[in-house]
Amino acid sequence: MPPGDRSLAGATIKGRDLIFARLSGVDLSGADLRWGVLRCCKLDGAILRGCRLSGASFQETDLRGADLRGSDLSFDSVAGSTRFDAADLSGADLRGADMGGASFRRARLVGADLREACARSSRPDHPTRFDGADLADAQLGGADLTGCVFDSETRFPQGFDPSEAGMIHAKDRSAS
Repeated sequence: MPPGDRSLAGATIKGRDLIFARLSGVDLSGADLRWGVLRCCKLDGAILRGCRLSGASFQETDLRGADLRGSDLSFDSVAGSTRFDAADLSGADLRGADMGGASFRRARLVGADLREACARSSRPDHPTRFDGADLADAQLGGADLTGCVFDSETRFPQGFDPSEAGMIHAKDRSAS
């Protein structure tokens, strides 16, 4: 990207591997990143609104504070140490995504579609975190949230019981 240019809006980067890419704060709205691999990338504060990311693999990528509203992350692998802390994923499509071990602390997932997503971590010492996340009106049907951590600040859809879904309150986790 040329110096000073902070926009890749609408770019087609489909099926590419981005390793150690430094795209903090860059505008990637509407970009096509389907089936790509984003490994150890810095996308904190990036604008990814309406991005096509289905089938992408995020590995140890920093998306803290990123704007992913309305993005398609269906069937993605966002597992491991990927951080979505304080990111806005309102209305995002995460159907069938592998989210095990990712962090969604204070993330906004209002109206997001997480049906059939798997947030169960394969590592008990590194659970998926939803502390302070806003999941109001999120679609959680068929999602595997077993072992995911939430706290008293986490907001869920009306009628959803996190304990019935196998989630663990942060205070209970620290007591064990």
